[in-house]
Amino acid sequence: MLRLLVLVDHARGITGPHRNVVGSLNALSKRDDVQLRLLCREIDEQEPYAQSNRIDIRLGYAPHDPKRVVGNIRRVLSAARDRDVIYVPSGLKSLLYAQIARPGKRLVVGPNVTPLPNWKQDSPTQIELKVLCDIWIEASHARGNHVTRSTGAKIPVIHHAIDTNKWGPHRRNPGIWKKLNVPEARIRLLYVGHDKTALKGVGQVLDAYELLQSSAIRMDLQLIMAGRLSQPTLDRTRGMTSVYPLGFLEADVLPEVYATSDISIVPSSWENFPFTVLEALASGIAIVASRTGGIPEQIVDGESGRLVEIADQHSIHLSDAPQRLAAAIIEIATDPELRARLALGARERALDQFSEPRLGQDLVELLTGKMSQ
Repeated sequence: MLRLLVLVDHARGITGPHRNVVGSLNALSKRDDVQLRLLCREIDEQEPYAQSNRIDIRLGYAPHDPKRVVGNIRRVLSAARDRDVIYVPSGLKSLLYAQIARPGKRLVVGPNVTPLPNWKQDSPTQIELKVLCDIWIEASHARGNHVTRSTGAKIPVIHHAIDTNKWGPHRRNPGIWKKLNVPEARIRLLYVGHDKTALKGVGQVLDAYELLQSSAIRMDLQLIMAGRLSQPTLDRTRGMTSVYPLGFLEADVLPEVYATSDISIVPSSWENFPFTVLEALASGIAIVASRTGGIPEQIVDGESGRLVEIADQHSIHLSDAPQRLAAAIIEIATDPELRARLALGARERALDQFSEPRLGQDLVELLTGKMSQ
């Protein structure tokens, strides 16, 4: 029996890193071979882990509050007292707090713990890898290889997972568009994300869509945009035809939007192992995505989506990225059989490779020292 403490600031899936936290807790709380304890500030009571009788949930830990340092230390020491392994999936502060309870225990960290801020590199150093933890996890081989090149250390990789019951073709609901004030269209393109950084490629998506609108190939297209967008981006969309920025969508709405769309677009110039791809795969829709970072580990080109070269080796978008995106979208939008085949392959890929039970198995093997590194 693995006696495990998960130490994290909160367990609500409001960001990618915490989506992984929630998925890990859901997976681990269903296993008979794990005695699971969670210490955090707050939970999502709607998630399966929170409703499980196999997890000991302890609240009150607030690593970001400097006034609660003493209380945090007491809570960490108490929660870790009878544990064999401490797992910190996210948060540098939680990694530092875990040090006080580390003697005699195995400390596993990642994949969403940032390196110490004193170093001028985006990779952990030997201090994080050899001094502050026993094992450092990454979510993609692309990121793991980067850390290996920087440090010489071999890094285990555990891919994120997606709840294939929450996300899937069964969530298709044509009535969602009326609810969101989106008119009918033959092909709906979907972008999910933000534009806080140019890496996300929102400008390239809008440029590609303008090319599609001016194309000689007549297509009844819409561009649906879900997520928080800046005012300049919103101003630009107002001058475009059939572009619908919906803002941030609640957790019960977004799966329906995915499943009722036709093509998901992921135009980033760098991603580690994005949940936007996992959501589209699980939803069973065709995907056009950048061949960058960990995305090729998620999508098999031509089977579960289309990968497009739109970024250079420095993670900067190519000047003709919009044209490349537009060409891939045209290929799929004008070929219903291809679109259906990619959609079916996407769902199969999610079920085969990215389910939460697979995540639970991988984590247990790593946490108990049974996974080869």
